[in-house]
Amino acid sequence: MARAAAPIGLALLGLLACDAQTDPGYQGEPLVTLRGRVESSGALPPLEAAMLWQRGPPPGTDDQELATRAPVTAGFPASFVLRLYTPPPEAAFRTLANGEPRWARANAAAVPYGVAPQQIPTLPAVYPASYTYDAAHWVVYVESDVPPNSLTEWWLGGALAAGYHLVQVLTTGCPTPADLQSCATDLVRRGIPDDLTNDPGTARGYCSASYRLQPTTLDETIVLHLGQVVAAPGPACP
Repeated sequence: MARAAAPIGLALLGLLACDAQTDPGYQGEPLVTLRGRVESSGALPPLEAAMLWQRGPPPGTDDQELATRAPVTAGFPASFVLRLYTPPPEAAFRTLANGEPRWARANAAAVPYGVAPQQIPTLPAVYPASYTYDAAHWVVYVESDVPPNSLTEWWLGGALAAGYHLVQVLTTGCPTPADLQSCATDLVRRGIPDDLTNDPGTARGYCSASYRLQPTTLDETIVLHLGQVVAAPGPACP
């Protein structure tokens, strides 16, 4: 009888192990993990860190959807860890031109603790002391590998692989005529028409943007400056 107890005990241990591995709250491995901190000249109000998908055209931030949020730890520095477990919502996907890869972008933000998703559009006006976002970076999701010598490669600053990336948003100001001509010539080689106007979808339309993107490492620390909302880059240059 004593010998028969061992298999039964092993079976019970196996069942317990299976129960531990099937935690209903387990979301799987994150597709991307981002770390950051919140800085403020005064005491921090109750906050959460959040990732906000941008549904409007770049570089605007006036049509946002909550992706995820995480607690901001007390102390100095006030740090946070944001994890994304799924691809972006369909409403966030865009393309630059026909045949180009689909992509979506998001911004890390600090939001009031417990804010409801439907309140996200009101944050800049209603909660200015408890809201800010990182205008210096975009979290970009690329649905498929970006082909070399494509318009999307030029725009993102590299032929990025499918998946999540962190890119810097560099405010460049308006290009000189020589820089505009050089940029337009490059985009014509990539198949973008140049009709000598700055109309959307043309080479000079893209080249006239007041910002450029530059890929960086996902290990870079995101810094949110509470009370210092930095405006997104302005519209295209005249």
